[in-house]
Amino acid sequence: MTERASADASVRVELLADHTDDIPTLARWYQAEWPAWFADSTQSEIETDIRETAQRDRLPIGVVAQCNGTLAGFCAIRAEPFDAYPDQGPWLRGLYVDQPFRGQGIAGELIAGAERAASTTGVATLFAATHNAIGTFERAGWLGFDQVMYDDKLLTIFAWRIFATRSES
Repeated sequence: MTERASADASVRVELLADHTDDIPTLARWYQAEWPAWFADSTQSEIETDIRETAQRDRLPIGVVAQCNGTLAGFCAIRAEPFDAYPDQGPWLRGLYVDQPFRGQGIAGELIAGAERAASTTGVATLFAATHNAIGTFERAGWLGFDQVMYDDKLLTIFAWRIFATRSES
């Protein structure tokens, strides 16, 4: 999809459909990062859930980030309603950057990649909910427009209007 080079790293954001061998690693990352959420899920079940996003032109659709050829992160666009805010969607979900790659702008690259992927499926507006990545979405230009309590956490609800596919220069 895209590549961005900096002085010390090259970041590529591509469709999960082109990197299905990474699914077991992504499942392990999710289980380690959100143990309470995945407490009742096996590795295989998490892999199956992620594998559903290995699409090219329809939802759910996932994107991966690679930094100098190493898997660095993942997120997906899903049409299913979010329990805490059921009247909106689709949702950017599961934004994750592996620990060694955090603080390098990769989450923003994943968000931009997800926006591009969503635009190819005809999505006009994306939503996201977060309690800890508020600054990341703000830097990406998303509008935080509401807050809700969910699982004892105050979530900020964000929206992004897709006007056109961004240039991939």
